[in-house]
Amino acid sequence: MSLDIEKRDEIFLLTPRKDLSGGDETRELEKAIQEIIAKGKPQIVVDLGRVSYINSAGLGSLVAAHTSCKNREGWLRLARTGKRIKNLFLITKLAFVFETYDSVDDALVGIDRG
Repeated sequence: MSLDIEKRDEIFLLTPRKDLSGGDETRELEKAIQEIIAKGKPQIVVDLGRVSYINSAGLGSLVAAHTSCKNREGWLRLARTGKRIKNLFLITKLAFVFETYDSVDDALVGIDRG
């Protein structure tokens, strides 16, 4: 398994252990998010602290998950995005779509991004 799943109160913390490049690790993240969404109003933090690379398939998965969460009146936040991923989000304009946080703790309580 290339994904750690933890539940803190009503919030799910998902931590991929590998880069999101469209392989099994990306499908595993997608599956976990869909299972959470199926249970009701999703509140999800994806900790990207171990992810140094995301390709278009990985980005597509995150965008689809974000949209699905919003459609179910929930949310998906990203925590610990490294410099490379932050730059990718800026280039693709996804920095305006996702709520990103410097730490998992900040994302869990929804403190405004820095």
